[in-house]
Amino acid sequence: MRWLTIFLLLSLMACATSPLTVNQTAKVPNSRVLAIQWITQGPNTGSLVVKRDGGFMGSACMIRVFVDAVPVADLAPSEKVELFVAFGEHSVVATSNGICGGGTSEAAVVIMPERQRILRIASGQSGDIFLQPSAF
Repeated sequence: MRWLTIFLLLSLMACATSPLTVNQTAKVPNSRVLAIQWITQGPNTGSLVVKRDGGFMGSACMIRVFVDAVPVADLAPSEKVELFVAFGEHSVVATSNGICGGGTSEAAVVIMPERQRILRIASGQSGDIFLQPSAF
């Protein structure tokens, strides 16, 4: 009985995603970047990094990221995309791309000069997608 309880607890812990730092995530391959024009820095643009947690939950599906309703990248677990978007306020959306559930999550970000903004995509044990600011 004790081993069964330990196994069940470990199984539940493996279901949630784990936060990763920007340095722990891999750059999304260019083949899954959908807005190539935003991956190089231009005048009056700032850095927006969207990174996806590592872990088992939702790992069978890509997460599609949109900025201002424009699809920009499909992220697998433990991947990130750095975008250079115009200064000002933007809407960022993350949604499951494929047969997985999880719904959609949205966040507003303000891009400013000399300040990188980082958003984290996480999946909870219920499979829901969360898009939230990250400090690391």
